[in-house]
Amino acid sequence: MSENYETKLIGIQNGRNFRELGGYKTVSGQTIKYNKLLRTGNLADLSSSDLDLLQKHGVKYDVDFRTEKEKTEHPDRVPEGAKYIFDPVFSDDLTNASKGIFALEENAEKDPEFGFKHMFFAYEDMINGQTAQKAYRKFFDLLLANDQEKNALLFHCTAGKDRTGFGALLVLSALGVPFTTIKYDYTLTNVTTKSFVDGMLKQAAADGSSKRVLQSIKDIQSVYPEYLDHAIHVLNQQYGGINEYLRSTMKLSSRDIMDLRRIYLKD
Repeated sequence: MSENYETKLIGIQNGRNFRELGGYKTVSGQTIKYNKLLRTGNLADLSSSDLDLLQKHGVKYDVDFRTEKEKTEHPDRVPEGAKYIFDPVFSDDLTNASKGIFALEENAEKDPEFGFKHMFFAYEDMINGQTAQKAYRKFFDLLLANDQEKNALLFHCTAGKDRTGFGALLVLSALGVPFTTIKYDYTLTNVTTKSFVDGMLKQAAADGSSKRVLQSIKDIQSVYPEYLDHAIHVLNQQYGGINEYLRSTMKLSSRDIMDLRRIYLKD
C-alpha cells in the first residue's frame, strides 16, 4: 500500500481525500488497525487502478453519506466485492460541497462571513437532525458488522470533510482516540485538498467573483478547527459531551463500544 505518513493518503489518483485511519493511537495505548477504516471523498471518478487499489485494501463496505441528488449526479464506482450502502446524512447538501460556486454569490455579497456561519449551521444539523442521527446510527451498525479481519469499511460524502469529518469524530471518539488526534486528522483535509481548493478559487477569481464570494468559497470548501470546536461545544451544551451523545443518542451500549474496539484496535 502506498501511504504518506503525514497525510495518510493511500495513493488514489482520481479522487480527493482518500485517507487511512489506521495507525492512530488511543488514550489506552492501543492502535487502530490498518486496512480496516477509510475516510474519503466520493468514488465517482475512480480509475480502474484506483478500484483495484481499494479492492487490495480490503474494502467490503462503501458507506455513502451524500444526498439522493449527489448520488444520482455522481454515482460511486464501487470496488469489486464491496457492498454499497446509501446512508444520507442530509435531505439536502447543507455544506454546499457539491454545488456550483455561484449559488453562494447572493448571500456572500450580503454577508462576507456567510460561508463560515453556514458551516456552523451544517454541523448543528449533523448533531441534532433526525435524518443525520439515523444515518450515523446506521453507520455504527455497519462498523459493528465489519468484523472480519481482512475487511475494510470506507465512508464518504462529496469532499470527505464535513459529513465524513463528523462521522470520523464519532467513530474515533468511540474507539478512544484523543481529541487532539481527532482534530489533527480533521484538519488534514486542508493539506490533502489544497490544490483542488486553490484551483476552484483561481477559476472563480478569473470569472469575476468578488473577494466576499471568494472568502465564502474558501470557508465552505475548507475545514477550520472552529467548525469542530463548535460541534464539540454543541455536544457538551446539549448532550453532556461526546461520550454521552454516543450512549444516549447513538444508542451505543458498553458491549457495542467493546466490540468496536475489538474489531478496530490492536495492542
